[in-house]
Amino acid sequence: MNFRRLAERFGFVPRRKGRAVIVCVDAPDDFHRLASLVAEVSEKHPRINFILVIGKGSQFDAPEPLRGIGQVLAMPFPIHPCLSLFLLRTRPQALVFEAQSEAVRWPLARLAKRRGVPLHSGLLQAMGLEASILDETRKYASGAGNFLRAPLIRVLAEQKFREIQSIAALSEELGHPQRILCLGNGPSSESNQIRARREGDFDAVFRVNHRWLERDLFTRPQMVFAAGSKPVRRITSGTVFCAQNRQRADRIRLACLHLSGTRPLVVAEDLGVLHAWEALEEVGFGPFAPTNGVVMLSVAEALAPRQITIAGIDFFSHPQGAYPGDARTANAYGIFHSAAKEREFTLALIARLDERGIEFELIGDALNTAWRAWGA
Repeated sequence: MNFRRLAERFGFVPRRKGRAVIVCVDAPDDFHRLASLVAEVSEKHPRINFILVIGKGSQFDAPEPLRGIGQVLAMPFPIHPCLSLFLLRTRPQALVFEAQSEAVRWPLARLAKRRGVPLHSGLLQAMGLEASILDETRKYASGAGNFLRAPLIRVLAEQKFREIQSIAALSEELGHPQRILCLGNGPSSESNQIRARREGDFDAVFRVNHRWLERDLFTRPQMVFAAGSKPVRRITSGTVFCAQNRQRADRIRLACLHLSGTRPLVVAEDLGVLHAWEALEEVGFGPFAPTNGVVMLSVAEALAPRQITIAGIDFFSHPQGAYPGDARTANAYGIFHSAAKEREFTLALIARLDERGIEFELIGDALNTAWRAWGA
C-alpha cells in the first residue's frame, strides 16, 4: 500500500471543491448496479464529488463506468477510529450503501446518521438521491455558534475580529473608495485587459476567496469575500474580510482563534445588501444561496462609488474552464447555486448601477454578451 492509500485509510481524503456523495460497496465489481445512477446525477450536478469506498479487495482503481466522470475518487474503507475525520473532509450530502457486510456499512452509517446525513440503501432507495443532494438545510451546518457562546471562546473570538456593522463604517474603513475593481475567479479575471491595469488605477480591489494567491495579479486586495476560514488564515495584510451570513462568520471565528492580531470582519446579511437576491425567490427560483461573487457586487454597489470595474464573472461558461490554470474543476455552479438566478441578479444589479449614475466597466465576453442581451 502506498502512502496515499495509507493516508486515506486514516481518513485523510484529498479535499475537493464542492460537496460529496459517498458510495459504499463491498468490492469494486459491486458498483455496477449503481453506475448508471451515479453517471446521471454527475451529469446534472458536475460539482458533486462521488467517493467510492471499497470494503475489501486489493484493487482500488475506479471501476470502468466511473472513468469518464472526473470527480470520482475510489478509495479503501477508512479504519473505524478515523471515520469522523473522513466525514469532515468529504462533507457528504448523502451516503449510498450497496455493501452487504455489516462490518463495512454499520460504523459509517451510524456516524453519518448521527450527523444528519441521509442514508440510501441499494438502488431503489438511491432513486431519491437527488433530493438529498439538494437539501439546502445542511449546506453550512455547523455547531460553531454553540462553541462561541462559551465565555472564554467568545472573548478570544472578539479579540481576533473587529466587526464592521454598517455600510457607512465599511466605507470609512476602506477610505471612501470611488474606483472599485471587483474580481471574480473566472478566467476573465486574468484577461489582457486586467493585466494592463495597475493597483494604482483603483481605490479598492475586491476579491473572492483565496485561489488567486498563487497567481501574480492583484494579490493585495482591500477586501476579500470568504466562504470559509482559509482566506483569513492565509492573507496576512490589512484586508477587510466579508462572510455571507452569521453562520459562516461563526465558523470563520472559531477556526481562527489561534491567529495573532485582529482582523476587520463584515457580515453581508447584517448590512442589508442582499434584499434584491431574496426578492428573486418570490418568482420561482427556490432557496438557492448567492455566490460570494454576487455578495461582492452587492457590497460594491452599496458603497456607491463613482466607478466599478467587474471582471472574472463568467457564469461558468468560459471556454477556458471554471478558473484560470485549473483543468480539474467542473465548469459549472455548485449544487447550492442557481445559474439562472446568478445571471438574473447580476444583470439587474448592473442595471441599477446604470440607473444610479454609477459608471461601470464590464470585462469578459460572457458578462458583456449577457448584458447586451439584457438591454436588447
